[in-house]
Amino acid sequence: MPKRNLPDITGNRVNLRLLKEPDLSLTRAWRNQDHIRQWFFNSDLIGAEQHQAWFEQYQKRDDDFTFIIEESVGHRAVGQVSLYHIDWANGRAEFGRLMIGVADAVGKGLAHEATQLLVDYALNELGLCQVYLEVWSNNLRALEIYKRCGFVGVAENGGVVQMEKQATRSK
Repeated sequence: MPKRNLPDITGNRVNLRLLKEPDLSLTRAWRNQDHIRQWFFNSDLIGAEQHQAWFEQYQKRDDDFTFIIEESVGHRAVGQVSLYHIDWANGRAEFGRLMIGVADAVGKGLAHEATQLLVDYALNELGLCQVYLEVWSNNLRALEIYKRCGFVGVAENGGVVQMEKQATRSK
């Protein structure tokens, strides 16, 4: 199945739009910042060729969607967030790859709004039943965002917290 084209997701202070090839140098630069990559399970530096190869495979997948986080005013790209490992048949997806890569955009609540927008979109518009994630237990900033967005911890193992959020459907 070819990758579906998801629409932009509009919030109050941020908009989410799908990653495009011209974004790759920016997202790689963000991802390679020491203070960001330390929180990824694979914290190795990412090379340009490696990132391009990942993107070429990403474009063929209908279970992986990375969004650029843009400020609503001015549409400046400041970060990214993803919904991936989507199991369309069982209504589940993993949330992650969240980062704010622009220094003056950190601490302004943009990651929180982007998380809330994408999770709500997944559960309400895509019709998924559950969104789950894994996060380092010492990544306090991320844990706070996830808790504020309604994720609950379900397990912890080896310093990794597993969290999930279920859809709430009215009957």
